[in-house]
Amino acid sequence: MGICSGRPGGAAVVVVDAMLGNAAVAIVLALVALVIGRVCRSPSVRHAAWLLVPLKLLTPPLVPVPLPVLPTAWGAPAEAPTIRAVIAAPTHAVAVPAEAADAPGSWERLRPHGTAEWGIAVWVTGALTWFAWQGRRVLRFRRRVLRACAAPPEIAAAAARVATALGIARPPAVKTTTGIGSPMLWGWGRGAVVLFPRELLARLSADARDTLLAHELAHYLRRDHWVRVLEFVASGLYWWHPAVWFARRGTEAAEEECCDAWVVCGLAASPRRYAEALLATVDFEAELRRPCLPPGACAAGHDARLLRRRLAALLHAERPSRLRGGVGVWAVVAAALLARPVLLAARPESPGAVPAPSVATAPGGAPLTPPPAHKKSPAEPRAWAMTAAPGGAVTVLARDSEVLLRFADGSSRVLGPGRPLAVAFAPGGQRLASAGPGPLVRVWDERGNLVATERTTTAARSVAYTPDGAALLVLDAAGEITLRDPRTLAVVAEWYVAGAANSCCVAPDGKTVAVSFGSWLAEDGWVELWSVAERRKVATVRAAAPVGAVRFSRDGRALVVGCWSGRIEWHALPSGTLVAERQLCKDLVANTVFSPDAAALPLEPPPEPPPISDLVPFTGISRER
Repeated sequence: MGICSGRPGGAAVVVVDAMLGNAAVAIVLALVALVIGRVCRSPSVRHAAWLLVPLKLLTPPLVPVPLPVLPTAWGAPAEAPTIRAVIAAPTHAVAVPAEAADAPGSWERLRPHGTAEWGIAVWVTGALTWFAWQGRRVLRFRRRVLRACAAPPEIAAAAARVATALGIARPPAVKTTTGIGSPMLWGWGRGAVVLFPRELLARLSADARDTLLAHELAHYLRRDHWVRVLEFVASGLYWWHPAVWFARRGTEAAEEECCDAWVVCGLAASPRRYAEALLATVDFEAELRRPCLPPGACAAGHDARLLRRRLAALLHAERPSRLRGGVGVWAVVAAALLARPVLLAARPESPGAVPAPSVATAPGGAPLTPPPAHKKSPAEPRAWAMTAAPGGAVTVLARDSEVLLRFADGSSRVLGPGRPLAVAFAPGGQRLASAGPGPLVRVWDERGNLVATERTTTAARSVAYTPDGAALLVLDAAGEITLRDPRTLAVVAEWYVAGAANSCCVAPDGKTVAVSFGSWLAEDGWVELWSVAERRKVATVRAAAPVGAVRFSRDGRALVVGCWSGRIEWHALPSGTLVAERQLCKDLVANTVFSPDAAALPLEPPPEPPPISDLVPFTGISRER
């Protein structure tokens, strides 16, 4: 993760995005657990509800769930009737709205420079500090455990008797030590031990001692020491998240009530004797100046604030039973753990305003005839990217939930299953390659029939054919570029790039591939040129903003760079010198990222727009009284 340089890698961006999505869902689960804690008396149900919070934080979000809840202005810019400039492209003309050229996007207006990078730096620093601090405490307490003495024979015999009554085949060892305030279960796996304060044993009767032993062995029976491991990791990774600390408190409180119920109801112990043992433990702990409570410990009386509630619950305690639920309950739990919310901008239908007509012109001044426009019904969803195959035989429309092939005869076909993120046409337009969803890479024929399928290591982001059609380049989220056979998708060569790579494009001679870099977490972007034969970086071209798309000129001597903000830059090669720059429409960049061979970015800089004073001359108006 390149935090210091301000250019986090593609894999790091994916991880941060997944962790933030888990954090958002954890807030909802914590609120649900709070409601359940208010209305439900069963400690087992409350424990399960709170346990979902750390489980969600550490579960990989595998199922994206799109949520169109963001403001509409955060989406792609809408078409406006006022036209400022018309750009000539090899296949079709693109009109540039004046509003898109003048005003930055909503994210650029709201995002302070460097805030995201500083936030991630603080997050990582806090997590490392947490694990270092808690790890030091664990090591120090481990040395205390190694110096602890084995329990006297009568205590070991009592622990074995209680373990048999609870049905524990291999109970943990029981040791005595000093410096701790209450009995506790500490450790993980076979290394778990029950620790007893040596001074407390002299104050307790045999019955009271057995009830405290039963409480700690009930923790072992319930595997609460493994829950402490889960909480330890979640607390370190999400130290800033309030839901983690609420969940820890709720989980531990429910565990104590469950173990109290095992002692009173499961073993038929006297509630009065057990209550006296708890009070004696709290009184003993209050006498210690600094009682030791290590991370990951299940202690019997470390939280005096819960004592009153636990003592009152002893009068109505019921033996806890295992949670039971049908397939529907477990399906809901699995959906909550595996879901990943994806916040999208709401895209309402346009009110139907007709834009002003524009005339596209070629570089020589001759008018260009635009391709035939396909009529859309009012209910048809908006496409965030659109590209046409060489010759215009098929048009590809990318929507929020599907990618549609629309043919010249008016018929259409959906590429599926799943929505690809990027497409590329083979020379001649006879075949179509797609990247996504996820790691899927597929090849289709001109009618949308599936020809071949393979998978990348991580999510596939971009595909590009070489000019001769002899190879297909695939870029994934981890920065791996694979050179594949265009028919079988077998890997011929591979190499890695470092950074938040977005798309790739092949030079006209097929010897060089350009890779665009820059995520929304960064302030600037760049383009790297890589030799296909040698698989090494040969040049780097810097840009003023994160780069989403890139394109070579026809002779390969210039590079057209499209930034996410709609800023387009023209650089001379091989020097990388900035030749021209324009603020154009963001849709040009989105179309090129979706399909690098769709020629959306103009090869030549369009003319500078005339000043506003030339378009609307000022007329002085005097007003007489």
